[in-house]
This record gives sequence, structure tokens and C-alpha cells, in this order.
Amino acid sequence: MNLLLKLIFRLPDSLLKLLVSGEAKTFGDRTMTPGIQLILSLLEKNRIKGDINLIDPQIMRDFYDQMAGRMEKKPPSTATKDHSIDVDQGTIPIREYSPGKVADVGPALLYMHGGGWTIGSIETHDVLCKHLANLLGWKVFSVGYRLAPEYKYPVLLEDCDRALEWITENAELLNINPEKLSVGGDSAGGNLSASLCIKRKEEGGLLPERQLLIYPGVDHDDDYPSMQDFAEGYFLTEDLMTWFTKNYIRVNEDLDDFYVSPIRYPNPKGLPPAVVITAGFDPLRDMGIAYAKHLRDSGVEVIEREYQNMIHGFANFTIDPLAYNAVVEFADDLKNIV
Repeated sequence: MNLLLKLIFRLPDSLLKLLVSGEAKTFGDRTMTPGIQLILSLLEKNRIKGDINLIDPQIMRDFYDQMAGRMEKKPPSTATKDHSIDVDQGTIPIREYSPGKVADVGPALLYMHGGGWTIGSIETHDVLCKHLANLLGWKVFSVGYRLAPEYKYPVLLEDCDRALEWITENAELLNINPEKLSVGGDSAGGNLSASLCIKRKEEGGLLPERQLLIYPGVDHDDDYPSMQDFAEGYFLTEDLMTWFTKNYIRVNEDLDDFYVSPIRYPNPKGLPPAVVITAGFDPLRDMGIAYAKHLRDSGVEVIEREYQNMIHGFANFTIDPLAYNAVVEFADDLKNIV
């Protein structure tokens, strides 16, 4: 299947269009690329069906772990080393990625995977982290924070904070510069990255140097137009988002907490420079755009890009050349924002 997909994605768009059932997906001035539309159809065909509220989260986790890498461009050879760190009442894993060319005592990125705080793992984002390490020329550390609903807010955020602290404490052994340590993540990982920067600022801790927020979930308000426009049929559905949120937080108590909804943070001034990435056919698009404005209006340096022809999750669909080119572009943005 992987080989067949790779061969398919070497075809020109004119031929890829023939493999996509129905007309091209359009919305306003946005048109989904044939490659992404094909990926979307494959995702819809192979997704777990049924009432999400009746499905064991572990079944979902196992499914996504098994799917890991199948729709991604093969990364360069990258050295990895697995670590285990102590957290409150347990341990969590961290995987260290060292690219072929890395600066001595250079910058590093702490990466938090997406998956609605409920699914996803170091494994589901292994290929992406290898690409980022090689594109940046930095070490990347991917944290396997504990997942909801077994662990609810604020445990996941505290795990990520502890991971950042561990990297800082061990910077000399890890051969990195702790003052050039950035954070980043996609979707729920983007939420955790943004919240971690706020937490560090509020508590007076060492701030990350910069932040990479890839289609981040930064609000739990569903009034954004894109939340209505793309609620069904675009990979991340309304039912799935509701399930994720109920798993992670106490809905009646935590929604307005700015560590849960970073866009509610009233004083972003002084937060690290941010690269904010959104996708045109993504229910989270408009909240990401709003967060970029929220930061910028407070004087935070922001590089903002909307990939109008992409869907949520595209950074894990780099078998499509345009999706991979986007990853190359926003990695370059992160390197150059400060």
C-alpha cells in the first residue's frame, strides 16, 4: 500500500484528478489540491466508524499508531535516543532526534504531538519530527505526555512543562543551548505549546525562545465560521472535537481557563515570537488566525501562514509534495523568526 501510494503521488495533478471521485472540493476562493483530496478520501474510507462515545480510546490510539508513517514522505536517516523522565506519580518518554548536521551546543525544539489530548504518540509523529530535525538542523525532543481521559487537564500541560525543565536541566549532557530552546506542536500539541509559553511567563520561568503552532486548537468556542463550515467531512469532525474536549477538561469549569483556551490570555505581551500555521479546509482555521492577531496586537512577533488548499493534519500527510513543501516553509520560518 505504501509503495502504491508513493507511485500515485508521483503522478501530475492532471492524472491525480482522475483518481479523485467527484468534483474538486472548493469553498469560497479555496480549492483543495487533488493530492490532498485523495488523502482525505482515503482517511474517510479507513477511519473507525460508529459512535465515538462508545469507542475505547485505546482502540483509537492503536489504530493511529498503526497508520503512522503511511502517508508521509520518507525522512532522512536520523539518529534517535529514547529517554524516560520522572513526572508526578509516574514517568513519561522523550525521544531525542539528532539530524546529520547539527550545531555544537545549538538550538533545540521540544515537540508536542497532536491528537486531541486523547490519541497520538511519539510514534505517530516520529516521521514529522525527523523531518523537522533535518530541516531545522536542530535537535528535536518529542514528549510522550500522558493522555486523556485517563489523565485530565492540567496533567498533560504539567508533563510538557516538566519535559521542558528536564531538557533545560540536562542541556550540557544533551549538547544544546538552553537559551535557544523552542516549543512547538500541532493541533492539541499546538494548544499545549501555546499554553506552556503562557505558563512559563506567568510563573516567571525560563521562556522558550520561540513557538511553532501548527493548526493549533487555542479556543473552545465553536462560534468561528470555519468550525461551522468544516464540521463534517474534513477529517477533524465536530463529534470528534467534542469527544476530545470532554476527555481533556471539565467542560463546565475549565473552558474559560487561559491554559485551556490560550486566546483568552489577556496579556500576551512578552510571549515568544510565534509561527502560526493554519489550513484552509480546517475547522480550527479561524481560531488560529484569531490567535495570530491576538499575539500580534500585543506586540508579539508573528509569522502567519494559511495553506488554503490543505486540511487539518497535513503536516503528517507529506507523501503529498505540496504538504511537504509547506513543512519545509514553516520550518524555515521558525529558524528565521528571531
